[in-house]
Amino acid sequence: MPFFIKLKSLKEPTEDSDGLRILIARFRPRYLPKHKENWDQWWKELTPSRDLWKLYIKDKKIEWPEYKKQYIEEIKNNHQATHLLQTLSAFVNDYKNNHIQQEESLPKKINLIQKYDTITFLCHCKDENHCHRSIVKDIIYSI
Repeated sequence: MPFFIKLKSLKEPTEDSDGLRILIARFRPRYLPKHKENWDQWWKELTPSRDLWKLYIKDKKIEWPEYKKQYIEEIKNNHQATHLLQTLSAFVNDYKNNHIQQEESLPKKINLIQKYDTITFLCHCKDENHCHRSIVKDIIYSI
């Protein structure tokens, strides 16, 4: 069964085809009351550091190419993030039945993914092409 990754802004409507909706934003949206959260999981392991977020989003002191470079470096140095991305890559590459289900030590997050054929990464950014969620997707497809 193929496995798909979608990217959406938090403000885009929820669709049945979104599958498992995963927030990968540094901060919880203030405009959305807790009882109206539109995601299933919040994976802070895949968010940029506070400092990097501040440099790029808040203070606008660095441009996209530098942000992307620094974000990838942060991910490479985050064991939990690399484990999640490698496992997601296995799903994308259709190893789901051959490799993933046989691993007994997977964290709850990975076990949950097995129930879906699509995950949607969510963030506050409107433009997915200048958001870390596009980098996450690229990393998953390139592993």
